[in-house]
Amino acid sequence: MLTGLLLALVQTQAVPACGVDDDARAGFLAMSYEQFDQTMGEGWRSLEENAECQAIAGNLIADYLLYSHAPLEAYNVRVLRFHAGQMFAFAGETDRALAFFQASYGAPYGEGDRLNWNSYVDATIAFLQQDRETLEAAHARLLQQTPFENGMIPNLNVADGFLACYGEGYPKAYSAECMSDGRG
Repeated sequence: MLTGLLLALVQTQAVPACGVDDDARAGFLAMSYEQFDQTMGEGWRSLEENAECQAIAGNLIADYLLYSHAPLEAYNVRVLRFHAGQMFAFAGETDRALAFFQASYGAPYGEGDRLNWNSYVDATIAFLQQDRETLEAAHARLLQQTPFENGMIPNLNVADGFLACYGEGYPKAYSAECMSDGRG
């Protein structure tokens, strides 16, 4: 009788992790890029605040890159790869994070560009690899960017956090406590 009860317990269907069952996954994959990636509280971003769901969010982004039929520009692909890397970094899966970050490089920064994306990627990778010299060099390149109209320099706050909380892990360095603008 006890064996039968244990078998029945094992055979019950487990609750899908973070509420992402096959139907939910299909819904995510059917979203437009803007809804899936660029809308706060939608798409993968609906999972990002829950630490237990961050690796699942990274996997969902990877699935979106592979299986979604949404039209994606090269920039969209880079951003999705970067966001997958972030989710894996938050989840402590550094090797997976690095693979996605390394795949997120774009065209070299050119005159007139508003965003030195590759230096941001360099800073992120250097932080995860605990390479302070490369992190400092990437930070210096980010300082050379033209500020936005509001005076903010793109992604400098994140690189500041990497330097301020160097060696303390990605979630800590990406927090309001470490970032220069307190946004985290």
